[in-house]
Amino acid sequence: MSIIVNSTPLISLAIIDQLDLLPKIFKDVIVPNAVYNEVLVDGKDKLGHARISAANWLCRVDILNAELKQSIMLQLDEGEAEVITVSKDKNIPLVCIDEFAGRRYAALLGLDVIGTLGVLLIAKQMKLVPAIKPLCDNLISSGRYISRALYDEVINKARE
Repeated sequence: MSIIVNSTPLISLAIIDQLDLLPKIFKDVIVPNAVYNEVLVDGKDKLGHARISAANWLCRVDILNAELKQSIMLQLDEGEAEVITVSKDKNIPLVCIDEFAGRRYAALLGLDVIGTLGVLLIAKQMKLVPAIKPLCDNLISSGRYISRALYDEVINKARE
């Protein structure tokens, strides 16, 4: 199964040293050019950059439907717009987006949406990580926001 990933999940997984979960779980890990540029060009001096730049398994792609991207950008940022556009262009229904507005928009278009915590849950189910509570705690201590309700839901799903 292939997945198209937005910048926040890439950065979050890199921060907690779990970026390599993506190619262990998914056949192809696709990043649109806007996400690539945001994370690897504009984010050169930011947290997680070195790990992401070393990820030679990331598949960088161009969008095909510029009109769709422009219409989505009326509501979302460029990275999310390109994630959704590439999903539609390539008929790949699974996207990884953390931001609420992007998740909701993608779901309204019929896409399957997971985020960083969804990746961690899958990794735990596949026994790629022994526990996700410490990883969630690490995300929070690194400045990533996870609501208390979502944190509790994920920890319960993981049976931790």
